[in-house]
Amino acid sequence: MLAEIDSSLDKSDMSSETLEERMNIMHKLTALKNIDSLELAQKAKIKWSIEGEENSKYFHGIINKQRNNLAFRGILVDGAWIEDPKVMKNEFLTHFKDRFNSPCSSHFILDMDFPNKLSIEQKNDLERSFTKEEIKRAMWDCGLNKSPGPDGFTFGFYQRYWSLLEPDVVDAVNHFFTHGFCPKGGNSSFIALILKTQDVKPVKDFRLISLIGSLYKIIAKLLANPLVIVLGDLVSEVQSAFIENRQIFYGHFILNELIQWCKAKKKQTMIFNVDFEKAFDYVRWDFLDDVLKKFGFCAR
Repeated sequence: MLAEIDSSLDKSDMSSETLEERMNIMHKLTALKNIDSLELAQKAKIKWSIEGEENSKYFHGIINKQRNNLAFRGILVDGAWIEDPKVMKNEFLTHFKDRFNSPCSSHFILDMDFPNKLSIEQKNDLERSFTKEEIKRAMWDCGLNKSPGPDGFTFGFYQRYWSLLEPDVVDAVNHFFTHGFCPKGGNSSFIALILKTQDVKPVKDFRLISLIGSLYKIIAKLLANPLVIVLGDLVSEVQSAFIENRQIFYGHFILNELIQWCKAKKKQTMIFNVDFEKAFDYVRWDFLDDVLKKFGFCAR
């Protein structure tokens, strides 16, 4: 069924009913994959509970496999293969320090008015304090099996003992929204290197991932939920990705329609395939602050 729909879309036979049907099929496939993954995870836990918590061959096999997957023997620096741990550490430090440090040069000033801005009601809603029910809902929206950060607690622990932990979690969240920063240790994280490709050589082929604490995730979830509601009114309709009720493949459909039209009209066409870096590879926070002010966000 999905293959037939994709075939019709390739032939420019596109309608809102077809797109909705495709989205429903994709949601069903995703749900089936999640069920299958959950079943495999449960089977793995059963085997681990039987054989894993012992000094067994299975235990050492799992540990050695994880070490081999995460280990890398060297990196390529200016065409030379480096295996010295100290040199490798310095290369990683220099690379990511240059990437994430604030640039010394001044940025462009946005001397313009944005057509879309927040309303007074939206501003007040974004700055209001969160209720206990909203904090609990944000907690329950997070996955149970996420890797724990430095605090060592998963959301499964919080949900199971919520009756005991609720006052402390609510106080910590209110402290952040009152003073603008997390309690000491609340934003600590473990930083790990993830391989982008199987055969990694230069430093740029690694990306960072942070394992953050549960409290940090709860606050981030509470901040993100109200933004989802207002982003659709602020971001231009030509931006089809990462906005609720918009799909990233809309751009591909529009491009396909354009190509088909050019072929039918025998128009000479030049199309650029621009390779953008990931959105958060480089972020100038001062520029981002200026953009938010132009959209009407308050300082808080």
